[in-house]
Formats: sequence, structure tokens, C-alpha cells
Amino acid sequence: MKHLYFASLLAVIFSTPALAQGLFSYGGKTYTDKDLSPAQQQQIFEIAMQNFEQTKSAVDSFIFDLYVEEEAKKQNKSRADVEKKLLEVKEPSDKALKAWYESNKSRIPPTYQFDQIKGEIAKIVSQEEMKRKRDDLLEKIRKSKKVTVALTAPSAPVVSVNVEGFPAKGKEGAKVTLVEFADFQCPHCKQASESLKKVTDKFKDKVRYVFLDFPINPSGISKAVAEGSHCAAEQGKYWEYHYKAFDGQSTLDKETPLKLAKELKLDEAKFKSCFDGTKGKAIVEKGRMEGERIGVSGTPYLLINGRRYMGTHTYEAIVKEVETSLK
Repeated sequence: MKHLYFASLLAVIFSTPALAQGLFSYGGKTYTDKDLSPAQQQQIFEIAMQNFEQTKSAVDSFIFDLYVEEEAKKQNKSRADVEKKLLEVKEPSDKALKAWYESNKSRIPPTYQFDQIKGEIAKIVSQEEMKRKRDDLLEKIRKSKKVTVALTAPSAPVVSVNVEGFPAKGKEGAKVTLVEFADFQCPHCKQASESLKKVTDKFKDKVRYVFLDFPINPSGISKAVAEGSHCAAEQGKYWEYHYKAFDGQSTLDKETPLKLAKELKLDEAKFKSCFDGTKGKAIVEKGRMEGERIGVSGTPYLLINGRRYMGTHTYEAIVKEVETSLK
């Protein structure tokens, strides 16, 4: 019954007609996605991508189930026993648990010490390892069983972002432009910052990277830190301030801008005058408004040559996308 239901679900998915005649008509005129605002185009794309990912996940689960059933028959064992054996992982070592704790420290409340949550971390690490093992096995199944899947990921709309006046690295007019909207207190933005720094170092003038502030943390701290970054820029120290702020993410507070100015040996009086003024505030507000205009829905929000990047923010994943765009 499960297979019959799934087959009927796929039949519905693959028989749905494309909206070749447009999204809707109004007053006798037909409107397509190109007539929508950039934010609305992004919203439709994100919904389509979510649907694609959910469908792909369901298809992967079905493929995995087919393989487990085959193996259960071959080995004359129950499906549960075969699946348990296939996804069996070793108990994570203390070293692995501590490594996970350190790399995720910025997302963990300071009141939770390692020994207090060691058991929960062990569960998370084991689940992550099981997922990696399942993904690796699925890749082998696809090759050995010559699996082909009739699913196509939706294409992100190309969005034009007004990046004039925002901090940038790399050559203007480079073949690949990376535009990021981020928040200094967002843990995933910290990972993206580390990855993108290495990406810009690797590709140098082949890639231009532009950073726009999009502070969404309700504390107001990331907004203050962002405003201070543009005062550091006045003294030629934007990127030093930027990376220091992300490196010290777990200790950021409203005094951080002045602390960083002191650490970077900036002219403190000049910095404070700028920070108390309107320049930094105006640039941060301009970035926020630009983000809202194009439909930024969370951080980090990365565009590669105007297209929303939906992959992981690891160095390896971004490098792969950049290399594809450079071809």
C-alpha cells in the first residue's frame, strides 16, 4: 500500500502542468513572474525550492526503502534489522563531543557547560553521523542501481542589488559577484564569514564580494556593531573590524564597537564622533532597506551573480558554486 500511495503521489507531481500562460490574468492582461517585485519573485522561488527539497527527500527515502527491502530478502532478515545494521555508528568519542561543543559554542547559552549537556551532544553527533552514512549509502545505491530521478531544481530569479557605497573586496567588474546580507550575532553568518574570507583569498580578483548589514537580532547589539564597522571604515580598518566582530561573536555587547576601535588602535575620538553621528546608522539602514526590497528572509543571505544561493555555507560548497560560475 505504501508503494502504491507513493506512486500516485509522484504521478500527481509529474503531471502538474507548467504555468506556460503566466501566473494570472487581470483585466484581460496576463502577468508572469517577471511582473512581480523582486521580493515576491524570491518568495515564489523559495516556496518552489522548499517543495523541491521535500519531494527529493521523499524520493530518497523511497529509494532507500526499496534497497533495504531487497537486502532483507537476500539476507532473510527483518527490514528493521537490516536498516539498523546499515546505519550503525560507533559511540562518539569525548574528543568528537568536545569538538562539536567548541564549534557550536556561540549558539549554546553560556550557562550550559560541556559536562551538563554531554549526553545531548552525543545524541546529536550520532544522528549527524547516521545521516552522513545514509547519504553516502544513497549515493552508492544510485550508482549501483543506475537510479535516475525526474526532478529538476527550480532556477532562482536574477536580482539586481544596489551595492553602491557598501564595503567590498575584489576587482570591480569581476566575472563572479558575491553579495551577502548578514547579522553579526547570527551563528550561521559567522560560519559564512569564515568561508567567504577563504573564498575571496582563493579567487582574489576573479571574485568580487560585497557585504550588506541586515541586523535582525532584537537585542540591538548587532545593529550597533554594524554601525561601528562603517566608522572603522573611515579609518581604513573596515575588514579588520568586521572579522574581529565575527571572531568574538559570543562576547558581543553594546560596548563592543568602542572596544574594537581601541583594539585596532583607531583614533578613538574620531571613531566616537562618527559612531554618535548618522553615517554608520544611514549605511546600515540603507542595507536593511535594500534587503527588504529584494526579499531577504533571514541571514546569511547570499547571492551569486544575482541568484539566491541555497546551499550550505561551507568553504567547499561555496567554492564549487563559484567555480561553476567562472566556467
